[in-house]
Amino acid sequence: MIDFKKYSNPEIVGHIAAVMASPQRAPMRIFKYGAIFALIGVAIGGLFVSFSERAIFAAIVLSVFVFCLLLFSGILFGAYSFLRELNNSFQSILEYTNQVVHLVAKDIGCSLESFKSGWEESRIKLPSGNEIFSGVFQEVVNPAVVQSLGKISFLGKLVVKAYTHIVNVLLKISSAFFCKLDKEMDKVVNEKLDKAKKVGELPLDFAESTALKIWQPRILNGSDKYIGKAKGYIRRIYFWLSLPTLALASLSILAAVIFVIHG
Repeated sequence: MIDFKKYSNPEIVGHIAAVMASPQRAPMRIFKYGAIFALIGVAIGGLFVSFSERAIFAAIVLSVFVFCLLLFSGILFGAYSFLRELNNSFQSILEYTNQVVHLVAKDIGCSLESFKSGWEESRIKLPSGNEIFSGVFQEVVNPAVVQSLGKISFLGKLVVKAYTHIVNVLLKISSAFFCKLDKEMDKVVNEKLDKAKKVGELPLDFAESTALKIWQPRILNGSDKYIGKAKGYIRRIYFWLSLPTLALASLSILAAVIFVIHG
């Protein structure tokens, strides 16, 4: 049984809090972009009313419409900034999770007691890749991330729900990903174990010649490979959310320019 809680400490919480600092400021960015574009809209609207040859009522209506378009565009750019920072934070969290997984696997590989406790009826039952990965994510990383996300004003609860959903999906995928790896690894490890001539020599020999050369490298390589895939999933989600956001923002600006030019 792995004690994952020993890998959670104030430094980890502090590190993740620093990673999540940018998304915590995101609502203010949305307000800032919206306010900047709104001020531009007010300025354009004032000039439009002053110099337009249209009737004053029509000029005011068009100015208000341009103002709304620019305000909407500013909010969308703020939302895009939020998504970009959130994506960067998720990438950092996944990378940090991978670092902790490496640390756990190396600690297990260096602990002879883990092999003795895993000895069951002439078989070695080492921790699976999914057990390590999900344990690190759920017991070390998640509590600190949720705590940090909960500090985001306005959007905090929404972001926590979105994060929880994404993590649940990633953990389900990780279970399927590591399942094949774990079966292959168990087969190789225990095939080599069957060749051991003397059980009395097994613990140290197995730790040195098998676990450190087969189990640990496969766990580390598997974690690296899965984290790479997980980061790719997050990047694709970010791309498909950002694309319509930027498109709508650009169309709003274009529409505002057209109305001003032809006003």
